[in-house]
This record gives sequence, C-alpha cells and structure tokens, in this order.
Amino acid sequence: MPLNLLSLISCRTGRGPGANTGMPVPQAANPENVCMSEKVSCSACCGIYNLDMAADERRQWIEENTRHFMALDLSESENIVRFRKEREQVTLPRRIHKDIYVCPFVGFVKKQQTGCLLHPKGSPHPQIGLWQHPQNFSFYGEGICQAYDCLAKERGVHRADFFRWAESAELAAYGRLASDHTLHRSLALFVPRHCDLAAFYNLLARAYERYGVVTTSFEDIEKVIPETARALCDFLAYRIAESRSTRIRDRGNSGGQFARRVATLLLYTLTGCLK
Repeated sequence: MPLNLLSLISCRTGRGPGANTGMPVPQAANPENVCMSEKVSCSACCGIYNLDMAADERRQWIEENTRHFMALDLSESENIVRFRKEREQVTLPRRIHKDIYVCPFVGFVKKQQTGCLLHPKGSPHPQIGLWQHPQNFSFYGEGICQAYDCLAKERGVHRADFFRWAESAELAAYGRLASDHTLHRSLALFVPRHCDLAAFYNLLARAYERYGVVTTSFEDIEKVIPETARALCDFLAYRIAESRSTRIRDRGNSGGQFARRVATLLLYTLTGCLK
C-alpha cells in the first residue's frame, strides 16, 4: 500500500499477537552472513546510506568507485591517496548527517555485492597484495575497519525470515534494515518465530529509502527498546518523520500528523503479519 494512502487506513492499535512473549527467534546460521553472504551485502558501516542520493544514483556512485579504483596502478601510493581525495569531493557535500563519514572505497567486490575495495582478502583489484595493510589508506584505517563489529551483527537477533526476505530484496533495502539494531532487538521481544514479516520489511525499507532514513549500528542511541508492536511502529514512524522534516519544512502540526499516519500504516502491516 503506497504511503500516500496513509490517511485512508484505520485499524485497531495494540500489542498484537505474541506481544511480550520473549520467545527466542531463529538467528543466522553464520553471523558473518549479516555483513555479506552469497546473495546480500550491507556496507552500512561504510556510510553509504548517509548519502543524499536516490537509489539509482547511489548505485551509480558505487559503480564509479569500482571502475575508477580498478583502473588504478596500486604500486604507487599517490594513486590511492589521489583517488580518495577525488572521490571524497563527491561524497562530503552529499552527506545527510555531517558527523557520519562516507567511505569512497566502497565498491562492488563480488557480483553485485558491496564491500571494501581495500580489503586485503576481499578486494577484486589484482594488485591489492602489494600492500601489507591496504586499509590504512582509508579514513578509519585497518585497526578500526578490521576490528569493528556492528551492534546489529554482534547481538545476533536477526530473524530467519529477514534473511529469506533479503534474498529477493533490492540492493539497498537489505543494508538499511540489517544495520537497524533497534528494529531487530525489538522484534525479538514480541514476534513469534513462525511469523513471516516480509510485507513489513518491504514497507519499512521503502519508507527508509524514500525519506532518507540513516540507521546507525555504531552506538546505543535508544535507552529503551520498544517492547510491543505499537511501541515499535510509533518509534519507527517518529524516526521516518524526523528524517522527512530535514528535507521538507513542515507547517503547523503536519510533522506530527505525518508520523501518526506512518505509525498507523506500519502497525496495520505488522499486525497483519502476526496473525
């Protein structure tokens, strides 16, 4: 159901079936799959969802990163340094949040999967082995890039149906939701394991893309995790409305009205999945 039909929806709000059961949910067979598997990749920690770009433009940016990097002669360090500076000129003015860095070394490293073009084992560049620590050419450096483990992956609360949904999801849809540790921690509190939330994931991913929501896996921003379907949908709707307000100047109470309509649609879809 498109977002412009939000006002047409009315439904009974509430906790929904399975609320507060505390029932454990299926996890990924291998936690490494959260970052990249045979069919999906995330790269949210590289900041790619912090770009004020439409999906097609973001994909084009990743393709350009890959093409320019693969054409470099890596035997000369100056070439790598120049690449970073030139590509940063594209990303720095296009960031949604100025305090979140966007790494220009994100590229297509395996089929249509995104990853680090400087990774010593994962880079597709045949000359990457010339450097013992190639990721030190990046902003964060090897120490951070290799050691960092995002909260979403670290907590291991992703549901099995999320990975099934991801197999047919668009490139950016998976990463936007996979990195949202608050979302997955909340769902683990009240959604029974047999439920299929594909419709909810689809709706949320579209809303995040349309309104430029930037999820972060770097820190615990929320002190309290939503424990019911209604609380989660209210939280997500506020996040979406807040992101929207940075681009659209709301008048009067339109921002609050928009958040309530989004919450209604999210709850309508989520409770439908819980039946």
